[in-house]
Amino acid sequence: MSRTVDMTRFANTWICDISPMVRHILEENEDRARVSKVLWNDDVGFKIGEGEYRHTVDLSSRIYSCRTWQLRGIPYQYVICALYHIEQEPESYVEHWYKKETFMKAYIHFLQPISNMKICPETNNPKIEPSEPKKIPGRPARN
Repeated sequence: MSRTVDMTRFANTWICDISPMVRHILEENEDRARVSKVLWNDDVGFKIGEGEYRHTVDLSSRIYSCRTWQLRGIPYQYVICALYHIEQEPESYVEHWYKKETFMKAYIHFLQPISNMKICPETNNPKIEPSEPKKIPGRPARN
C-alpha cells in the first residue's frame, strides 16, 4: 500500500509528461543528433547521414532503419534530427507507456489488506494441492 502512495508522489515530481529516465535518454539522443545531417527529404521519409553511415526515417509509420525506435519507443538520434528538420518536438513521438498518464493508471487501484484469515469464509470447494513432480525427459544423470 505504501508503494502505491510512494509511486504516486514520485509521478507528481515529474517535470514534464514523460518519465525522468526517458527524459534523460531523450536528452542524450538530442545531443547526439547535433552531428547528424538531413541528406534527403521525400514524402516517404528522410535520409539522415552521420559520417559514412546513412539511415532512413519514416515518421508517418514510425519506422527507422536501425529499429531502435520500434524496440524502445524512444526516438533515437536520427529520428530526432528528422524531427528538428521539420520543426517538431521529439517528446510527442515518445510512446504512451512512458507517459505520466499511463504510469498513474498502474497505481490507481488499491487492494485492501485482510486483517486475518478467520474473516475468510469456509468453502465447500476442493483444496488446491500441488501437482505431482514429473520426470523430465532427457539424458539420464551420471552415477
